[in-house]
Amino acid sequence: MSKIYEAMQRAHMEKLSIENDTASPPMPLNLLVSPDKELEEEMLSLYKILDTVLPNSKCKILQFIGSREGEGVSTIIREFARVAANLIGHSVLLLDADRHNPTQGHFFNLKHPYCWIDALKDGAQIGKAIHQIGESSLFMSPSCNSSVYTPEIFNSPTFSGFCQNLRTDFDLVLIDSPPLTVSPDGLAVAAKVDGVILVVEAEKTRWQTVRRVRDSISRVGGNILGVVLNKRRYYIPQSIYKHL
Repeated sequence: MSKIYEAMQRAHMEKLSIENDTASPPMPLNLLVSPDKELEEEMLSLYKILDTVLPNSKCKILQFIGSREGEGVSTIIREFARVAANLIGHSVLLLDADRHNPTQGHFFNLKHPYCWIDALKDGAQIGKAIHQIGESSLFMSPSCNSSVYTPEIFNSPTFSGFCQNLRTDFDLVLIDSPPLTVSPDGLAVAAKVDGVILVVEAEKTRWQTVRRVRDSISRVGGNILGVVLNKRRYYIPQSIYKHL
């Protein structure tokens, strides 16, 4: 077993030893249930496509990124992670890499979580920064507002070793990156992952902007797997689109 797994086990035992009156409330189960069946079906289709594109990867490390704020990257990657864990049965790690707007920890109601960036900076056991969501096979590692220049972390040998350890503990690692117009952090990680998925807001994001993002990722050696068109408006019933 890897050091990450052992650290996670130790952290779990430490939590069990805490007095009940100081323990955090359990994770609400409804956070693991999709409110949108159509979105769930879309995520299943996306998984099948990615599995076809990367068929021989024992553990896939994928990055989701947008060009600007508001494109719904965090929502898409969170739903994709939930589907991969609950419906497909993978062990999934959702890694929040957006230090400017770290939303995933808030969504999953993690109280004062220890973030993975600080763990790498401090040389601490990374398992302390990985949190299981309820009793599911979905885990997440939160980001935090950090003064550390994150690209230096991504380019360090520590991060490369971190990724290798993750491959032994999880079937799927999903990295929620900040939009490129907000931070260059996403470019720093693009070459470290197996593939990059662009999230584009339909009818809002200009194609010239998407092309610039695509070209920037390609220049640093990122492997762009495809584009997710988010927030699409249906001017006729969606069921009709399926037959067009």
